Amino acid sequence: MENRSNLSIMVGEDFRYPRITFEALSAISQVAVVAPSHPLACYRSGEKLDIPELADHLQIVLSDPSQISEGRDFGVISPQTCRVNSQDAKHALILAGVGWGRLPLWLIKRDLDEGRLRRLGTKALGRNGEVASEAYLAHRLDEPMGPAARLLAETLIQLCSNRSDVGD
Repeated sequence: MENRSNLSIMVGEDFRYPRITFEALSAISQVAVVAPSHPLACYRSGEKLDIPELADHLQIVLSDPSQISEGRDFGVISPQTCRVNSQDAKHALILAGVGWGRLPLWLIKRDLDEGRLRRLGTKALGRNGEVASEAYLAHRLDEPMGPAARLLAETLIQLCSNRSDVGD
């Protein structure tokens, strides 16, 4: 929107602008997780784990540094938050048992498989604590992409169309 980039990848439906075109790339699954040592890990599948129980615990939240979302929260449930500026920091804090949060399934699949993280089995955060958002390739309609941006866009589109497990 500020004409600072020719090409970007956006996740979700929250930001639309008439001069920017969006092309769907892939679904990205976000899973609500907690370390096995965290108090929320004691809830078993089928037990009542809802918004009040989640709100009683620190939620690790990824902050958006842009002014576009200034003052807005996305998926924040708890009044107790720890805001971080990277997925790696969020991942590390959740692994350490500091709090709970949503992370991309592709990032934490091994942690789940090897028991370092547990899904929060609550329907309040999607089925089985999982929600999918679409990732889009975005670029301005009124500014032509240069050769490098066009090649990158074509490559990303091709890679995503050839893989069925991108969101996994």
